[in-house]
Amino acid sequence: MCIGLAVNRNFTVDRNDRIFANGRDASIMYGIAQEILKPVARSQSGIERKSADWWDDLGISAAATQNISEVENIWRQLEGKGIISPAQSIDFTKAWIKRFEIGEEKQLYVTGAARGKVIALMPLVRKKLLGVNALTWFFGSHVGSNRPLVDQEALGELDEGERKKLWQRMGRAMIGADLLYLPAMPQMDEASLFDELGYNVPEEFLYRAEFSDWEECEKIQRTRSRKKHDKQQSTKLRAMGEVSFDELGPGPEALDAIDKMFVQKAIRFEQMGIKDPFAEEKTREFYKDLFRQNNALGAKLQVLSLNGEIVATRYNISYMEKIFVLITSMSEREEIRPGSPGKQSILHGMASIFQSGFTIHDMGAGFSDEKGRWCNKKYQLNTCYLALNKRGEMAAKLHRIKARARKLIKGNDRLFKIFKTVRLSLRKNLKNRTKAMSSQ
Repeated sequence: MCIGLAVNRNFTVDRNDRIFANGRDASIMYGIAQEILKPVARSQSGIERKSADWWDDLGISAAATQNISEVENIWRQLEGKGIISPAQSIDFTKAWIKRFEIGEEKQLYVTGAARGKVIALMPLVRKKLLGVNALTWFFGSHVGSNRPLVDQEALGELDEGERKKLWQRMGRAMIGADLLYLPAMPQMDEASLFDELGYNVPEEFLYRAEFSDWEECEKIQRTRSRKKHDKQQSTKLRAMGEVSFDELGPGPEALDAIDKMFVQKAIRFEQMGIKDPFAEEKTREFYKDLFRQNNALGAKLQVLSLNGEIVATRYNISYMEKIFVLITSMSEREEIRPGSPGKQSILHGMASIFQSGFTIHDMGAGFSDEKGRWCNKKYQLNTCYLALNKRGEMAAKLHRIKARARKLIKGNDRLFKIFKTVRLSLRKNLKNRTKAMSSQ
């Protein structure tokens, strides 16, 4: 129950409309206010608050709701200032929630305000992490990076102490959670604005091609030897038949191409012994949903075909000056490998992207040959942990140990090779055992 208490700098206490003057009455009411506030502060373990400076941060506040419509206006305002990932798009998020039928009880939208206006928003979903209740991003590994939506100018005007209080207030609004777990937060030019959010652990890198136009991109990224190599591969591919490159927007043709893309991805994942992240029907339908109607996301499918058969695909989402590639695939046919359809596809794709006025092509997290060849920028990705109580603190420590072990294995060629061999063997054994059980 709210009793409408406020205490001013002169320790005058307002209770609803009745004003108590300075002196004995005010001192009594100030003492009451402190007693009321004490259990509130104690209940938020892990977030320190000194009663001496409580007045100074009254202008910083937080609110939370489970209803996305209640934050839609502020979300679109912050989104309009520019996004660093499709995950920051409200339309992308709404499509995900609808397809996966995520109930309101699982959703939480936390806003933070300072100096009279909302300057931060965290769209979060409730999940279990190492047995504790965690709040995290909606999309998992389906997007290469993410971070809270913020008004960068307003957030930058706050000092470190004010930003820390802002994130702390937002943490207090995360009722029912033990831990805030935010993976893949890119450390860009504004990275210092998020330093006070929580405990950051460096992970892998985000790769981008950032050029003013195709001429600049080609001049910097395509050496003479690369151009010669591209020409040789193109000649080999064209010797096999008619080669065509097309860009597809929403419509039936794109939906058929997406089905083909998922077939190619499934074969590749099986060869690598990796669990297919697109195997679930709802996941595949989500990606198709974005091509079923025109929307602000600018869905664009780039396909390379040989004799009418799709041999390479790039699934993109565009927003303003940025275009994000979310999925790439290539034909499993061994006989066309000398023509390198994957490399030919990205060559055509990059030319089309930068000739169309885009200046940033986000190619996602984790290194690959194509990223090394085309990307001139890479950004450190951090996982951010904010423990909201003792249980969350313990879970965060355990999860960091797991993350460090994973990073150690991936960073050591010998260990990673052993790991991939064991993983492939285990998946094959499991698949064979499942087949044997189903045939009985």
